[in-house]
Order: sequence, then C-alpha cells, then structure tokens
Amino acid sequence: MQKLNRDSSRISILNGSQIGVEFEFYSNLELEETQKSLSKLLNRKIRLEDKAHSDFQPSNEVFKMEPDMSGGAGLIELVTGAMPYRDARIVIIKMLGWIRENGYTTDRASIHLNMSFNPDYLGDKMMISKMNILKFILEFDEKRVYKYFPKRENSTYAKSIKWVMPKHEAFYYNENLISSDNFTFANTKYYGINFEKAQKNYLEFRYIGGKDYEKRADDILHLAEMFIMSVWKSCFNPAFTPENKIEMKRILQKNAPLIEMLKDHTAVNKHWPKIHILVDLQDNPQVIEVQWARFKTKVLDLLAHGGMEEGIINYDSDYSEVQVKDGKFKTAYLLDGFEFVNCELSGNIENSGIYSCKVTGAQILRSNLYQGTEVMDSKVESSFVHGSCTLKNCYVFGTDGIFKGRMEGGIFREGYVGPHARFSKETEVIVSKKIKA
Repeated sequence: MQKLNRDSSRISILNGSQIGVEFEFYSNLELEETQKSLSKLLNRKIRLEDKAHSDFQPSNEVFKMEPDMSGGAGLIELVTGAMPYRDARIVIIKMLGWIRENGYTTDRASIHLNMSFNPDYLGDKMMISKMNILKFILEFDEKRVYKYFPKRENSTYAKSIKWVMPKHEAFYYNENLISSDNFTFANTKYYGINFEKAQKNYLEFRYIGGKDYEKRADDILHLAEMFIMSVWKSCFNPAFTPENKIEMKRILQKNAPLIEMLKDHTAVNKHWPKIHILVDLQDNPQVIEVQWARFKTKVLDLLAHGGMEEGIINYDSDYSEVQVKDGKFKTAYLLDGFEFVNCELSGNIENSGIYSCKVTGAQILRSNLYQGTEVMDSKVESSFVHGSCTLKNCYVFGTDGIFKGRMEGGIFREGYVGPHARFSKETEVIVSKKIKA
C-alpha cells in the first residue's frame, strides 16, 4: 500500500488505519471456558489475567482477558492489540455475535475503540500526537454519536468532549485568535474521547456501550469508520474554520454561568440557587469575596465536573480545604481532593475524605471512608475503610489499602485487613494481610 496523503480515498484511509478494541461483557460460562471458546472463535491466543488493568500489552496475535469490576462482580474485559481495520471489523462482528449467544451486557458495560494509523503508510509517523485537539473537539460530530447511543450522553465514563473554558479571568473571545493556549478542554480519560492517549499516537473512543450493545454491530462499525475519518480530517486540516468558530461560541455561551462564577461568587447563588457557599462555616459575603480566589477553581470542579445540584460548600481557610455537606451530584466525572459529609455520590472520586455518605457506581482512589459510609457496586482502590463502613458488591484492591469495615459480596483482591473486618460468605477474598489495629 502506498503512502497516505491529503488526497487519499476514504477506503485507502480506512485500510491504513489500526483499531484495538476493549470489550466489556458478562459471560454465562466460567472464565476458563470463555477464554477457550473465544480463542477458538477469534483464532488468537488469549491470556487470562487475574486482575484488571494488568501490565501485559496485547498484540494482534495475543489478546488478554481480565476481570473488570467497574460494572460489578462478573464483568469481564477482552482487550485486543492494534489490528488492521479489516481484521478489526471481523473481530468486532465475531465477538458481538459470541456475546449475544453466550453472555450479555448491561448499562455498566461498554466497548472502547483505540484508533491509530499504520506508521508505514504515513509521511509523519507521529501524526496523531501532533494533532490540534481543540480543533478536533470543535469539529467532531458528537450529536451523531449520541443519535446512535443516546443513553451514553450522560455516562460517568464518557463525558461530552464539548466542554471548553477560558484559562484566564480577563478572557475576551476573539474568533480570529483561537489558540489552544488560551483554553482548558477535555483532558482526562473520563471523556467520550481519551485525549491523554494522543501522547502515544492513538486515541481511545469511549462513547459506545450500554445494555445490549452486542446487538448493534452495524452501528458500532459505522461509528468506528466515522472516528477514523474524523481524526484524519482534523490532522490534515489544522486551521480553524468558520464552522469551528461558531461551535466555540456556542460552547462558551453554554458555559457562561461557570465563566461568570469564576469572576463573581454571587453568580453561584444566581445560577445554582440550591447551593450555598460558606467560609469557615459562615455566610459572610465580604469574607467569601476576600477568600474566593483561593477556592473558586474547586467550586468549578464541583459544578462542572461533579454535576453538583444542591448542598453546602465550605472553605476551611485554616487548612485550605473544601468541604461539601448534604451534596447531591448528578454525574461526578472527577472529584479530586474534597471532604464529603452526608452526600450522595457516584462517578470518580480521588484523594478525598468521605463521611456518612451513600456512594453508588463509583471508582474511589486513594481516599478515606468513615462514619458509616455505604458503598455499592464500586471499585475501591488503595483506600482506607473504617470499621463503621459497609461495601456491597464492590471490588477492593491496591496493596497499600487498609480495610476495617464490612463487605457483602464482591471481591477483595488485595490489601491490609484489620482484626475486626468482616466478610460475607459470598465475598471472594484473594490476598489479604492481617494488621493488629
């Protein structure tokens, strides 16, 4: 195949692309039976790993299969290596057919497409790593994706990439001076497209999934081709178009309350009347105004990335900590470095203190759980769980985690266990280290 260029045909571009696939699904068979059946069907060796996100990197010849507790006990993930476009199509069709006959999916399952191009066919082998991500965001037809998978629009793990904010408070929009340097945009793995992977010269598309996705082969293949062509177009047309500028204006107008809030704390009460701002537990407008610059970006995180709808936000000036009480969150894409008290939480929570909360369908990382917090259908990694807390149908892991609470069902993969920790007979305990206190 000759080198691809700006004028290459659609079929040439598709044939020059590579796709790696991550299938999340539930099997009606035992793990070993599932492995053998899929290996025969796909004509590939499949390594069976004993933990999620194992270090083994699959190839076109050797795939891997591992547990994935993001969807509760029993969720499996099959991860392929990068394959030529035509091979990937065959694997996707066969795999979806197998799931239809031997397993199932729920709204917690998804399929991720890792898209790149064969470097042998490119003039610039690092093309994706150099692409203008902001232009891609403005250009990408996300509505088309949601047309096929509407229930994924508010997914915790596939946030809309149509989120752009100015970096500076004194921002004045000039459509003729659009630059990535002036804006903050989709920058974590929890968006519909994981742009962090661009550094490795590929992109991960996370939009597709939900209950019965295995019945949507034609739609999935259609969107896969759309993803490929969108990346190609963006890489070869780096200049911002008039349409891009219109889209930028639309996104900024949508985020206008957030932009206003960063400049003036009273905008919080104006646009979010059920949310109350305190400093040192006092509702003093003058004090809030003086301290606002110290914690406004944390408030932005709660509103924009946490989907906070009501509750109290308090800034502790002595410890420079932001505390949330009685908070209700629509969709928490990533909340990092908070104290939550009596909140209803879901989504991705990191480096936080969680007190007397109800947590469902979350990924909790490096956090401390206290005061009767209840966690259901979640991953809890490298965290401290107090004896008063209960975890139901959860996946607990991380060699540095400390567990002193109660588990009902789920899997305790690894970590330190206190002398009074309690596990139900349905809980699978794999590796535990006893501690005295």
